[in-house]
Amino acid sequence: MGFRTLEISRAADIHIRKGQLEITYQDGVILIPLEDLATIVCSGANIRMSTMAQAQMAEAGITLMIIDEKYHPSCMLVPTRSNVRQTMVMRSQVTMTREMKDQIWEEIITRKIENQARVLTLLGRDGAEKVLHYASGIPANEIDAMEANAARDYFHYLHPGLNRRNDDPVNSCLNYGYAVLRNAIIRALLLAGFQPAFGLHHDNHLNAFNLADDLIEPWRAMVDLIALPDPGTSTVLSRTKRKRLAMVLHHACLMDGTKRSVLSGIEEMVGSFRNRIVSDNAGDLKLPIVLPEEVIDAIKE
Repeated sequence: MGFRTLEISRAADIHIRKGQLEITYQDGVILIPLEDLATIVCSGANIRMSTMAQAQMAEAGITLMIIDEKYHPSCMLVPTRSNVRQTMVMRSQVTMTREMKDQIWEEIITRKIENQARVLTLLGRDGAEKVLHYASGIPANEIDAMEANAARDYFHYLHPGLNRRNDDPVNSCLNYGYAVLRNAIIRALLLAGFQPAFGLHHDNHLNAFNLADDLIEPWRAMVDLIALPDPGTSTVLSRTKRKRLAMVLHHACLMDGTKRSVLSGIEEMVGSFRNRIVSDNAGDLKLPIVLPEEVIDAIKE
């Protein structure tokens, strides 16, 4: 399973030779073993690669994401190779009861709110106790309201005046970081045999990745932790800023009492979700706890 995140942000020709990704820039060539790569993010113009190269990336389980000028995902190449239990996993997924979906969604939102409160504490902001209060015994019929109220107070204390619809440096940072996380979750879901269009709570018929948009919620705070303290002054993110945001996949989080990288934690979460629905196990979904910023799987790109 690949573990490295690669961003390509300038003109390049990309080929695959003898199991290695060959990136040819105007000033030189870089070689990276395919087996090391989990995600490739393309955020520049004039990046050229053949369909054969893309097919070999997919065969290696690598996702390729193209980012638009506002740092939203524009399109993605995702692997479709079959998981050995794909039929069983998909059948279990589409036959989940409403009760199980609601129970898992409540666990996800509870952890999301807990992580939001933790980020406020880690950054020395006020309001952690107020936000955490929303996670206390959320009634099933009030989950959406509690999530919305918690988010309102959380962003008020985290970055007063932030409007997620605005085109500003903060939103550029958040969009880019969330896109990297979402791509990693989509990859893990596909490799685990899921059909990501079928969500637990999200149910947009035009969205091919509803399930990823469910499972990303407790991870968003990881991006907030590194994006908000220094968002910069431009909506156009520098290469250094993009690299720092992409490194979120290699930051530390706590999963089931063990410190691991976010990328590894995502795979563990998806694995626990699969086991939960296939075995109809009432055990808790393995979800992350935010830790102070720390890189535990370094990359050079």
